[in-house]
Order: sequence, then C-alpha cells, then structure tokens
Amino acid sequence: MTPLKSAAQFSFDLLAGALTGRDAARATGTLHVLGNPGGRIHLREGGIVCVESPGSPGPDALLSRTRRISESALGETELHVVAMMATQDAAFTIVAGDVEDCLFTPQTLDVPVAMATAIDPVRLLQETSRRITSLLALKHPLSPHRDRLSPSHDADLSELVPARAEILSHATGRQTARDIAFASGRSVFPVTVEACRMVSDGLLTVVANPAAVAADPQPAVPLPRSLRRQLLPKLFKQPERKAP
Repeated sequence: MTPLKSAAQFSFDLLAGALTGRDAARATGTLHVLGNPGGRIHLREGGIVCVESPGSPGPDALLSRTRRISESALGETELHVVAMMATQDAAFTIVAGDVEDCLFTPQTLDVPVAMATAIDPVRLLQETSRRITSLLALKHPLSPHRDRLSPSHDADLSELVPARAEILSHATGRQTARDIAFASGRSVFPVTVEACRMVSDGLLTVVANPAAVAADPQPAVPLPRSLRRQLLPKLFKQPERKAP
C-alpha cells in the first residue's frame, strides 16, 4: 500500500500556507493547486465558495446519484449542503494526492455550484486535517489515488450491505477508491474509508504491483489560457548563474 503520512503532511502544509498567507487574506480570486490531482479553490473576499478537483466527483455527480440533476429541483439549503459536501471532498482529495505548488491569481473563474455562504479557510483546513487523520488512524489506510483494489476470493456480494456491495462490484483490480467513487457517484472520502475497512475485513485486497496494471490517465487541472503565460514561467524558472 502507498505510504500516506509524509506525503499528506507535505501537501497539507503547502495548501495551508497558501490559504492562510498574505495573498489569500480577504482576497477575491482563484488559488490554483498544482499537482496530482490538483484543483482550484475559489475565494470571495477571503471566504471559500467552491473547491473543485478532477480527483473527486463534483456537485453534478453527487446530484445524479439522487436522480435530481437539475439545480432547480433543489432548495437553496439542500443545494448548499451538496456544494459543501463536494468542496470538503475536493479539499481532502487534493491533500491526499501530491501538491507541488499553489499559485493565487486575482481572476475569478466560473464555478460549478457555489456555496450559498462562504466558509473560512481555517474551517476547511480543520475538516481536511480531521479527514486525513481519520484515514491514517485506520488499520489499513489506502491512497485513494494509487492503491488499486480487487475482491478477495471469499467476498460474496449477496451477504454485504448495499454500500459495501457497490464498492466490491467496482473493485476490478484496476480501480482505486477514487475511481470507485466516480463510478458510484459518491464522495471519495467515505468510499476510501469503507474500502480501508473492507481490506481489514478481508473483503478487498490491494493489487500487489500497481505499476503492472495499466493506470487510467490522471487529468490535470487546466489553467485558463490567459493565465498560462503568467504562471508557467514561475514553474520553469532557471536558477541564476553566479558571475565568474
């Protein structure tokens, strides 16, 4: 299984520093989190209105599971709850992956579904820390992005509760907990936690050599074209040579 502790701590520290730093304080704009899977954090006057990542299902995917795809079919409170769930899950997914850098730009971008009330960055960081800590405390913590799952020989779908049966049905040996979350229209964090428990209970096994399994491509978070010229030189800046 993929070690999570040191990688998650490094990713969390980078994200926390960016969200509580000078650039993000009371700012309106977008924090681009570069990495795998990476993501975007949308700020309005210092509050977070949305977090999105290609590594976690967005509000539309969560809504489709309940067969209520149209936002007009939801009340404002219910829509806020779904947006909050997607935001918290995206933040967890980003930190559980690899964060390489965080770059803030004052440009506001369209968001899938914004929360009705912005949340304080510290509150989101606290919830993200709680989720990572809870995952690491399990007997068999898994990386939601890297550990590919396969059913054990003794697993029987008919004997499982629906949530476990659904996870098991998608565990083909090629799918990670993140992949299973997308396939089932559920948030990555609860799927990952339940998959960890199923490994402990002998219902799932982790593919011994993930490198031998053809991995699904990881989509990068695309930068708006107008920002590429501004941001990319920072990533590839060469160190200055000292004069002889």
